[in-house]
Amino acid sequence: MKRAVLRDIRQLSVEEVELPACPPDGLRVRTRACGVCATDVKIYNYGHHLLKLPRVLGHELAGDIDAVGEAADGSYAVGQRVAVVAGINCMACRYCSRGAPSMCENLEAFGYHHDGGYAEYFIVPAKSIRCNGIKAIPDHLDYASASVMELLACVVNGQELSGFTAGESVLILGAGPVGILHARLAKATGCGPIFLADISPERVAQAQDLCSSIPAGVFECSDAEIFRETILEHTDGIGCDQVMVACGAPQAQSLAMQVVDKCGCVNFFGGLPRGSDPVEIDTNAIHYRHIRVVGTHGSSLHQNDTALSLIADDCIAVSDLITGRIGLESLEDALTLSDTAGVGLKTIVTYE
Repeated sequence: MKRAVLRDIRQLSVEEVELPACPPDGLRVRTRACGVCATDVKIYNYGHHLLKLPRVLGHELAGDIDAVGEAADGSYAVGQRVAVVAGINCMACRYCSRGAPSMCENLEAFGYHHDGGYAEYFIVPAKSIRCNGIKAIPDHLDYASASVMELLACVVNGQELSGFTAGESVLILGAGPVGILHARLAKATGCGPIFLADISPERVAQAQDLCSSIPAGVFECSDAEIFRETILEHTDGIGCDQVMVACGAPQAQSLAMQVVDKCGCVNFFGGLPRGSDPVEIDTNAIHYRHIRVVGTHGSSLHQNDTALSLIADDCIAVSDLITGRIGLESLEDALTLSDTAGVGLKTIVTYE
């Protein structure tokens, strides 16, 4: 089989290797689609403290079960179409017990601790089966759309923790695929008005086409002061109930604190690049204006179920976000180009 292996920072090689043996208590999956995630771009360029190289990256996984271990738990069959949850939780630590699985003290993940989907086949270990990390893909849903489950589950997690509620005003900073998914989920929740913003004119134009049904608008925010005045003008001078920072930019985090309403919530959904300077925040504004500031990453098993259902039931459209389908040979180019803030949205590695 072919696989793309990250051997060092910015050193990816496509190799031909033997098919991995299916473990007695696990599964082997033939990969059909694996999304290229912004996290993979960061790992390719900077590494990750949890990652031991060499490693096959890719954690947005969809495929067919190719082999079932004789001692594997559950009712799985060869040929079954599945999406696989990226994280593998222990289900026993204090954080798992408190309903915060992305904080699991023993968390493992595909593309970090286990080889992921940038290969024609990957292994699902028994612990992934035990924590119910294998999700059946409905017959009518294509693999590429199913692979967006992981990304949308993270969006669901962010909005659940922030407490998005019907009728609330929402501002999303960052008009990439994550920002657009946030806008679409907020609309499905009944929020409004919804504002989506980005510093890139190309992103703004693209989002205007993709979010034409969103009840508010898409704005350019390269000039923070002008944008702040625009948001206040559209919200009767009070700002937004919910502000979601769906990008890894310090200036966006700073801007978010200036356009949130009293008793509102700011979610730092996008992590900052390594080496970023600390962001100065007016803690008195938090104190006197009763502002909640939260951060989220990852998702729970239930949120993955929710995300897959939203996609399968066509409540949240994802197919129009997929702007590139590539083979393994083009993966390194995709990881490099994705770091240059182009206008492409979601790239999927597909396997014929």
